[in-house]
Amino acid sequence: MAQEYTVRSFKMILINNGYELKRRKGDHDIYSNGSRTISIPVGNKSINRMLARRLVKENQLMNA
Repeated sequence: MAQEYTVRSFKMILINNGYELKRRKGDHDIYSNGSRTISIPVGNKSINRMLARRLVKENQLMNA
């Protein structure tokens, strides 16, 4: 079973992997590490498991 992430914990994973908040657009926060950009929905308290799994896999995020 895939792990469920809160928005706050997923943001910490991004920060620990060298991403920083670039801007907010509507109900999404845009993070970038200089070469990749990730959009995180912030309207909910948790991130959909499948979305989190895809983001971790596509962006090779550690500590996830």
